[in-house]
Amino acid sequence: MKKLVISFFLVFTGFLGSAQQNSSVSVMDFVKVKDGKKAEAIFYYENNWKLYRDIAIKKKVITSYQLVEAVTDSLNNFDLILITTYADSAQYLKSEENFRDIIKSVRPDGPILLNESKPADFRKNVFAKITKLVFSPDKKQKND
Repeated sequence: MKKLVISFFLVFTGFLGSAQQNSSVSVMDFVKVKDGKKAEAIFYYENNWKLYRDIAIKKKVITSYQLVEAVTDSLNNFDLILITTYADSAQYLKSEENFRDIIKSVRPDGPILLNESKPADFRKNVFAKITKLVFSPDKKQKND
């Protein structure tokens, strides 16, 4: 198991290290809403996740964020996609520390919840993807 973690870390840091310093990095979290508790999930993300990211934008520790709802399909393996974008890999690598400080200052007693439902009661994080920008209409990037 230790070798697997070390291998993942080396591949992951190699991916980010190969990204140009000015290439943005986005983290996409794919979430399945459990037991029809969409209201609890949206409340949680709007009153906690969004708040943290609004502060992170003001502090210039992220560049943008989005919460998007997936259109239901035959697989129906996730319902929401949470996207957080960082200016570059250096900013992303500091994200844990930056968000820990934001959360501690804004919600030291924990998140605000609807119906006292804990996150594990209304959501399941299915998987996450880390991406780097190749090009967009806003930013022209060179291919690595």
